[in-house]
Amino acid sequence: MRVAVLVILLILAGCAGSRPALDPIAPVEAYELEEVMDRIWVHTLPSTLRARGDLSMKTPLYSGTLTAEISHRRADSLMMIFRVRGFGIEGGRLLVTPDSLFFYDRFAQILRIAGSDHPALPALFSVQHAIEQMLGYVRPIPGTPLQLESTQNGFVLTDSLLHRTYTIDPVHWRTIQMTQYDMSGTLVEALHFHDFFAVGEAFFPRRIIYRNPARDMNAILHYRSLSINEPIASMSLGLPDDVDRVPLSEE
Repeated sequence: MRVAVLVILLILAGCAGSRPALDPIAPVEAYELEEVMDRIWVHTLPSTLRARGDLSMKTPLYSGTLTAEISHRRADSLMMIFRVRGFGIEGGRLLVTPDSLFFYDRFAQILRIAGSDHPALPALFSVQHAIEQMLGYVRPIPGTPLQLESTQNGFVLTDSLLHRTYTIDPVHWRTIQMTQYDMSGTLVEALHFHDFFAVGEAFFPRRIIYRNPARDMNAILHYRSLSINEPIASMSLGLPDDVDRVPLSEE
């Protein structure tokens, strides 16, 4: 029987609101690469995020849709509480640390444990880069050799060394798409950021799409509410000491 950790699996919510139209883009000759990078990197990375939303995930092992309550401290821990959509019944809790994954299956009353690189967990939720990927702060690394060009959708920065491209929206100067290829040019991973909305003076994507064709994995996260930089005192699953603990199967 397939392990139900994701009864964590989650959304395909429709788009809520539309993204503002792009301002006319000046010819690429009007922009220096350094200026584009400065505009991208001027944004301050939040230290925490709290959110509620819908999460849909499909992998060779698991598939499904639930609502999720998310708490995350940058480069520290990520916790999600999953509920059955439309009923509010809690189905499970997930805690991810830099090296471990803990999923409490509330229906089975079992704590399943694995490494943080378990194939059921999309890279979207890897703690080391979760806040960048969940808030649309995926950006080229300063100092790397990049090629700059303009397209209908914005600017494209290509890192030929890492075989990676970034599409930048000049309305908010944020990444709206990141694609990673292997040396043969085959798509390995892709992140898409849609429907930017304001939280205070900053803008964040309402919908994030993650694709990993090599693992036959897709995930869509659609925010219903989002706050940043709020203190998060505890990141505990809050489970009894005598809960049964079992390895999370990869079969």
